[in-house]
Amino acid sequence: MGESVLPRRTFVFFGMLFAAGCATRKSMLVDSSRLPEPDWPDIPAPVMQGANGPVCPPPRELSVARQAPSGDSSASSSSAPAAREQWVPGGIGRGPVPYAIPRSAWTSYRPDPSGMQRMLRPRYITIHHDGLPRAFTSAGSEEAGRRIAWVQTGHRGKGWADIGYHYVVDRSGRVWQCRDVLRWQGAHVSGRNEHNIGVMCLGNFELQKPSADQIDGLNHVVSTLRASYGIPVSSVRSHQEWKGAHTECPGDGLQPRVVQLRKSGFRAA
Repeated sequence: MGESVLPRRTFVFFGMLFAAGCATRKSMLVDSSRLPEPDWPDIPAPVMQGANGPVCPPPRELSVARQAPSGDSSASSSSAPAAREQWVPGGIGRGPVPYAIPRSAWTSYRPDPSGMQRMLRPRYITIHHDGLPRAFTSAGSEEAGRRIAWVQTGHRGKGWADIGYHYVVDRSGRVWQCRDVLRWQGAHVSGRNEHNIGVMCLGNFELQKPSADQIDGLNHVVSTLRASYGIPVSSVRSHQEWKGAHTECPGDGLQPRVVQLRKSGFRAA
């Protein structure tokens, strides 16, 4: 008998079961840095975002100029440097982490804003791992971008408007922009997403350990976010440290490092 082909809906259903949700289990799956080519679900035509100013107050060092109301010609862009008020393709602002790889480098998808909540002033930072069923060891940017896109597809398969995290740190310590922290609340801690920035490290740390470069990148981005928004080190938590909303995330491999970094104050070198 020839090989049967699973219907697309069946594939998406099982893909949803393994979608990154930070609820991980130890597994005997083979470690691999290569992801299978996903059978992407049909994606509806996106709704363009409007030119609304951010509800979340801009960070201190990287103030984003407020957009003038339609037809208001009196507003001038001279009040802030151009680099601080521009939006890169894909609708995401430069935000408080200007060294992050822009969202447009890994996706062209624009989420429907009607399915998202406005971001409120950040008071917390929560650290996650991707929790996918296969370990991730690649240091390449192409593979990292593909892994992030896979997480986004899983989150959208759950009915979310977009990937739930604001930033992702890969194995080489690079930081990637995801959901726009200046505009949109994340979807990464059940019932605790208001005022909460989500930072995810690529990999399943029930199956592997983070690299030294990845820990450096995590330290750097958390330090930047803390300085930008005045977030105390006591308000930097892992997902499993949220009472009533905890999971095994970020895994046994990353949780002790989070504790160490917090003791050190998340001070970037």
